[in-house]
Amino acid sequence: MTEVNPNVLFGARRRALAGSSHFSEFKSSFDTMVLELFRSKPIKKLLRDQSKLSLELLWERTARALIDMDIARKGVSIGSLEIHRRIVKGLPGEALFISSSMLFDSMHEALPFFDVSSKTARTRIGEQLTANEGEIALRIGRVLAMAGEVFGSLDQARTYLRTPNFALGGAVPRDLLKTAEGEQLVVSELQAQSEGGPV
Repeated sequence: MTEVNPNVLFGARRRALAGSSHFSEFKSSFDTMVLELFRSKPIKKLLRDQSKLSLELLWERTARALIDMDIARKGVSIGSLEIHRRIVKGLPGEALFISSSMLFDSMHEALPFFDVSSKTARTRIGEQLTANEGEIALRIGRVLAMAGEVFGSLDQARTYLRTPNFALGGAVPRDLLKTAEGEQLVVSELQAQSEGGPV
């Protein structure tokens, strides 16, 4: 099997963010992929086996898994109501760490974003997230995957989400992902990017 470079292949199809009539379906396809990522047995094993968590290593594994899922994806997606049910039931606790690796260099940076302490975060491995924590984790994964499609690279998407953005009033896109309203601002900016707008 040929090695795939996660820095360049994600989003090779370079789908533009769909118009409003197709956005729900487009969003569901990313949600489905991210929910599958959060259940990844190899990543869960990595989290359980690490005595000291390395978000850099976790990000490398996460990017690789997203590339593999993007290549294998065949338009299968679960509906919005099922996504809601899964969030309310509780996403896997590992999702907190996986999504943190997408945007942050350390858990010290990430934990305030989720409003949890390091002690509470450690108890999440092998358990479930609260609905609020799960919603934030899914929002991070969804927007990173969308940005990966727009920029054609997960690493470029990650850089974009961590850099102040003129079109967002100088805000750092990742900081806006704490709320659904902020996510909509970032998604609108990504849509502008996919249509050739300013960064």
